[in-house]
Amino acid sequence: MLASIGLLCLSACGGGYTYVPPAPLLADEGTFVETELGPVIGGREENGAKAWLGLPYAAPPIGKRRWRAPMRAMAWTTPRHTLNHPAWCPQMTNGLDGLFGLESGEIRGDEDCLYLDIYAPSGATIESELPVMVWVHGGSNVWGRAEQYDGSRLAEQEDVIVIVIQYRLGPLGWFSHPSLRAEGQPANFALLDIIAALGWVNENIAAFGGDPDKVSLFGESAGAHNILALLAMPEADGLYRAAIAQSGLPLSLPREASEEGDGARILGAISAAEAFTGRSDASPDQLRSVPFGQIVGAYADRQPATVIQDGLTLPDLPLDEAIAAHQAGHDIPIILGSNRDEAKYLLAFDTSFTKLAFGIFPQSKDKDHYNSVDNAMSSMWRLVGVDRFARTLAASNTGPVYTYRFDWDEQGKVGLSDMSDLIGAAHSLEIPFVFGRFNSFMGRLDERMFNKSNQPGRTVLSDAMMSYWGAIARSGAPDKGEEIQRPVWQPVDEGGSPTLIFDTEDGGGIRLAEEPLVLESLLRQIEMDEALTQDNRRCRVAQQIEQFFGRDEPVLASFAQQACMTE
Repeated sequence: MLASIGLLCLSACGGGYTYVPPAPLLADEGTFVETELGPVIGGREENGAKAWLGLPYAAPPIGKRRWRAPMRAMAWTTPRHTLNHPAWCPQMTNGLDGLFGLESGEIRGDEDCLYLDIYAPSGATIESELPVMVWVHGGSNVWGRAEQYDGSRLAEQEDVIVIVIQYRLGPLGWFSHPSLRAEGQPANFALLDIIAALGWVNENIAAFGGDPDKVSLFGESAGAHNILALLAMPEADGLYRAAIAQSGLPLSLPREASEEGDGARILGAISAAEAFTGRSDASPDQLRSVPFGQIVGAYADRQPATVIQDGLTLPDLPLDEAIAAHQAGHDIPIILGSNRDEAKYLLAFDTSFTKLAFGIFPQSKDKDHYNSVDNAMSSMWRLVGVDRFARTLAASNTGPVYTYRFDWDEQGKVGLSDMSDLIGAAHSLEIPFVFGRFNSFMGRLDERMFNKSNQPGRTVLSDAMMSYWGAIARSGAPDKGEEIQRPVWQPVDEGGSPTLIFDTEDGGGIRLAEEPLVLESLLRQIEMDEALTQDNRRCRVAQQIEQFFGRDEPVLASFAQQACMTE
């Protein structure tokens, strides 16, 4: 979802930027901890927070362990220095990596990647019993790594333990092939990795100052999607007590479709196996003998199926139905949220919508058209991932459900590019606010997006978001965070209201709103939008909506067909 922003590097950022891996921490004997697998020594971040980087939570899923459930990591006896972030799980670099000086299209990483990073407040001790927040990163389930997320400020400010986990990505984490199915293998190996990480947390986090009975999950995009999947899995029960899904979607794919593909965006496992083994009916041994680079490379222009209804890890039901059924009678508080302009990261550097002023600065070709497409796509994202899903959960006797919308759009201009218009409150932009760090999110664009003029407002907003997130980790309810003058975040009713809007005072402030979306009215709005009347615009928007959100939505296919017939 973020890849297209990398094109801005070519215009607004200049060249000569080289990727430099994060420097290792300096060992600090005061961070000595005895885990169930062996002793570890970490270091300290600049703000004094303790950090342990690259702790193994499972054995390397290599060789014959590829495409199997994760196994327990091997123990050790000599103190292990955990001072470096772990190797990335295998992935292909994209345009966003260009912001950090990497070339797009490179295959990087190592299958030995099932590790986690831990951040604790400077004063945490084995007696502290602090709440624990486990971050599941996003990246379309094909990209991302622990080194992108520094939890030290969130840990120090909210007095919580922050854990960032890695899990298998792409076809190594999500793969359903008939020969593996014949072995009795599941398809959602990444979900099993996350559960294994939570099991490790349950066994070990007390030694780092955490309370294993106060573990909350939070994640964004694909990470939020995976957290939602865990809500449907009995194997995850008891390993967490609250869940925060930032821009997640409760969508899944039938196992048959994951094996066959959809002929367009998703490459089926059978065709992929033929591409990297030469045989569509390759045996498990043949599949496991292929170098991981060939497997990842087979998906260069297509997506693997992810979050698969395999009948083993997930039931053979649409994910939203599976979650509602499993959570009925449970008391897990859930936060669901989206960003007002989710789709702008897809649109901003799509030449169908933008142009380069003086060959350098991206600008929208037609501002009304640009914002109409964004509103249609972003509203559908919110409807599917937040409003309608929250109504379903509220009517299913689940725990309390809270919803939010993130509206911050005060980036201003980069040269002649109006970033507030081009990017706005786009997909993933809430992440630096939740972590309280604005200097490691978008590489060389950080100082332009997050500048001195918008610093006062975004600092206050970031503090508020961290406080609300920390409150649900501490007590199971976001309430007001820690500030008495903030609004009380109330759970939604069966009608889907209210929702909490996150914005600065200049944008209206943090406030409750009664704005639940309904599918019929949203489709009617798209149908009547005058900015979509020419050049098959309405048809293309309807087709995009069907592609992204229409797996379990026959009405969207009908809407797209009708929109394209009338143009």
